[in-house]
Amino acid sequence: MLGVGKAIVACLPIGHGLIPLFVQASEPVENDEITEVIVLDQAPHWVDSSHSFATNRAQALAQWMDDFFGAEVRDAERADTFVRAIAIDDWDNRDQHDFRFRVRGQVSLPKISERVDLIFSGEEAEQTLTEEERAAESDIGVRVNFSDGKRSRLDGTVSLRSGPAVLPGVRYRYQLPLGQQAWARATQRLQYHSEDGYRALTNFDLNRVLSDRSLLRWGGRLRYREDREFWDWNTGVFYRRWFDDHEDFPSAMEYYVTMSGRDQPATFATNYRVGMLYRSQFLRQYHFIELEPRYNWRRDSIEEEREGVFGLVFRLEVMLDDDLIGLAE
Repeated sequence: MLGVGKAIVACLPIGHGLIPLFVQASEPVENDEITEVIVLDQAPHWVDSSHSFATNRAQALAQWMDDFFGAEVRDAERADTFVRAIAIDDWDNRDQHDFRFRVRGQVSLPKISERVDLIFSGEEAEQTLTEEERAAESDIGVRVNFSDGKRSRLDGTVSLRSGPAVLPGVRYRYQLPLGQQAWARATQRLQYHSEDGYRALTNFDLNRVLSDRSLLRWGGRLRYREDREFWDWNTGVFYRRWFDDHEDFPSAMEYYVTMSGRDQPATFATNYRVGMLYRSQFLRQYHFIELEPRYNWRRDSIEEEREGVFGLVFRLEVMLDDDLIGLAE
């Protein structure tokens, strides 16, 4: 029997019902012991009710934003079947246009196990690849969830990549609230490539709520690949805000300042970047459009002089979940 304590549940109205977002309780409580329900403002359509409850406002808002922006760190923990097809035109005034097309997603396999998913091309672990390598390589594999608790999650994966190559790996995620206004998350990925050796990837982000519609994030990444024999890193500050300026098709904006570098032949910064990203639904709730102007001050090696490069990235995405593609049970 759970202890009786005061509980407050924050919800968003979705259609004719309420979706719980986070629970605040002094002690564990049963559903019939909830003492207060708070209904927040109108929800965006991209809230995924299949995800577990957030533990505070910061986690709830950060995960909304990640869901809407299609963040791979969230896709790696989805419980449903989905497919993202993304057309990309990456232009800058040095290299001109670079057209790419990416497909990534997963198929849940409930008849085998609720903890097993078939994954393909672009799961969060693929941050071990550069953008050029992502365009040239594709993979398919299986992910098994070993544990999924309130703060931590452990997954194992085995993938096959063009080459061919076999990539077994593990991924661990830990998250925790820092009061009601802040939330932190860290993930660690270890992977072995049958041709190129070991790879390691560490990601972290610290989120602070500024309002019901905006947050500030400091995040970073540390990556190692045995075949390259050096570490590279990236860190930055991001401001995100979502808008409900359209009843059916919400939008969001991200402003960011980042820097990246490596440790060989000496530790140096390879790029400083400032930019903004606008993302919106259009025509249908599964259509997304993105526009990302950005300025890079970069050098490819420590001997080179830095060069300022202006770029503009246009993305067109179709995101289908299991209801839309008819794969639900």
